[in-house]
Amino acid sequence: SVGWLADGRENSASAAASDADVGAAAEAVRSAPQARAKAANSGSCQSLPPGGDLRPGAILVGDRAECIEVRGLRLSCPGSGSGGRALASVPVVQDRAYWEVHVKLVTAELGSRLLVGVAASIPGGAGDILQQELGATPRSFGVQFGAGGAGPLKTGDVLGVAFDQAVFPVMVTVWHNGSLVSAPLPRGLKGEMWPALFLSGCAVDWALGEEHW
Repeated sequence: SVGWLADGRENSASAAASDADVGAAAEAVRSAPQARAKAANSGSCQSLPPGGDLRPGAILVGDRAECIEVRGLRLSCPGSGSGGRALASVPVVQDRAYWEVHVKLVTAELGSRLLVGVAASIPGGAGDILQQELGATPRSFGVQFGAGGAGPLKTGDVLGVAFDQAVFPVMVTVWHNGSLVSAPLPRGLKGEMWPALFLSGCAVDWALGEEHW
């Protein structure tokens, strides 16, 4: 299985997730984060496994800002004074999709921030757009954690994201350690959308396949 995102080896019909699938995933998010948080890494960036805890599958990390280091499915941007976006290697083609972000390290307690959401593809990998937070450009949306966002950002946090384009307007639902997050409704999300992150002062594992959660 390659999760609920697009994969070149499958068409959208065969990869589509049902309402029951989304509900099951949401229930897993509510019940599993505490167990994963206990197993989370702590300490310096050098103590983290360099390739991350997740084995890459068919869905990888795609376009990203130059400041983001990627090894497998682990992304890091240690400096809190800068930051950048990263997109998955494929868009969401199903009506509904789900993925997770596992926070492995927070390097600046007050300045670190992480935004999870979706964004349109970057024409030509435009670097200036990749340096902007999700929601700062058209056809992008993100929910922020840390630095005054929707919730604190701590090592061991598990963020679940559900994207539903079977309804109008499209919906993006986010859970923080199993708790539903109150967030503004996304606007202007038309056309193909990619799972997206914005990182600053943190390292995360991006669980893009259902074998990861």
